[in-house]
Parts: sequence; structure tokens; C-alpha cells
Amino acid sequence: MSDQESRQRVGLADLGLGLMAIAAGSSDALAYLKLGNVFTSAMTGNTVLLCIAVGQGRLGAALQSFTAFAAFVIGAVLAAALSRRPASPPNLLPLFMLEIACLSAFVALWLATGVGSEPARYGLITLSALAMGVQGVTARNINVPQVNTIVFTTTILSVVAACTQAVLRATGLPFDTKRQIAVLLVYAAGAVLTALLVTLDYRIYVFIPLAAVIGALLSYQAARGR
Repeated sequence: MSDQESRQRVGLADLGLGLMAIAAGSSDALAYLKLGNVFTSAMTGNTVLLCIAVGQGRLGAALQSFTAFAAFVIGAVLAAALSRRPASPPNLLPLFMLEIACLSAFVALWLATGVGSEPARYGLITLSALAMGVQGVTARNINVPQVNTIVFTTTILSVVAACTQAVLRATGLPFDTKRQIAVLLVYAAGAVLTALLVTLDYRIYVFIPLAAVIGALLSYQAARGR
């Protein structure tokens, strides 16, 4: 099988990316609904929320958004440092373990303290954003063409452009576009599921990001083994 053909098949890497997208969608929904109108993976939206809060003089809200932004950057820096040595295929186990450690601490802190106190809320925002910063670097190292698990503005533009070209030329959608659409949809599914569970007060929602990333790690390990 040629490299081109192998890239145009759904594989374990796609499953892993999908699970990571679920973790990101769930983390964003959980942070926004339970931690004070903040995003921990969608940094474009979080930056806008930060600027709005600053412009309106709501310093508490601004500090929450800034905490998420700073923690996300620190997570990305740590992940980049861990993956500085190039390898083919890359060894992403340390990155997955770092993200899982952050999300495990997130779950432990949530179960121990809830979100009632301000220190606990800032701790939860920090841990979630750290994990998502790590995940952003992990997804880049998996290196599936034009697929990310936490940044979707450029993905949406790419999908719209590809769909427009397909309609104008009366051709089918490229495989990479279908993959982008699938990852975008599972990100949305993670957010929808978490929002539903929060509304119903089924507190299993706190485990969704951690469970999804553990699943992504297992998929990655299986793909690496093959």
C-alpha cells in the first residue's frame, strides 16, 4: 500500500484524535458552564472573553480568562520541551502521561472541593488549561494533515473552501476534508454531551475529558505497536 493510500484510511490515529477532540469539547463546556464563563482549550474565544472583561472592568472575569490563557501556554511549553527530540514515529507517551496527570488532578480536586470556593475554581481552570495546552502539542506531533483537536477556526475555513470547490467542480469531498469534518463533529459531540450531563446534574461529566484522553493514549499505543 502506498503512503497516499495509507493516509486515506481511517485508522487508530484518527480514533485517537477524535477522542482528544471529545476531551477538548468537554473541557470547554465544563469550564464555561461550571467554572465561570471561561474556555480552557479554545484560546481564541478565551482571549475574546478576556478582552471583553477588561473592557467592561470586570477584573474577576478577566483574571479567570487570563489564568486559563497562561496555564494553556505553560502546558504547551512543557509539552514542546518534552517532545524536543525528533523521532519517527514520535514518542508521545510522555505527553499523554502529562495530560493524564493534569486531568487526574483536575478530577481529584473537583471531587475533593467542588467549585464553590474561589481557590478551587482557579485551580481547576489551571489544571484543565494545562492539559489542553499539552494536548495541542500532542495533536501536532501526531501530524495528521490539517487536523487539530483544539483549534477549529482554520479547520472550518478549510472545510468550507473544500466543500465549495467540490460543489463547483461536481466532485467528491477529499478524504482529508471528511476527516476534518469528523473531528469537528466529535468536538461538538463532547461539548453537547457534557452540557446535557451538567443540565441533568449527572456528575459523571467531570470524568469525560480524562476518560477520552486515556482512550486516545490506548489508541496511540496500539497504532505505535502496529
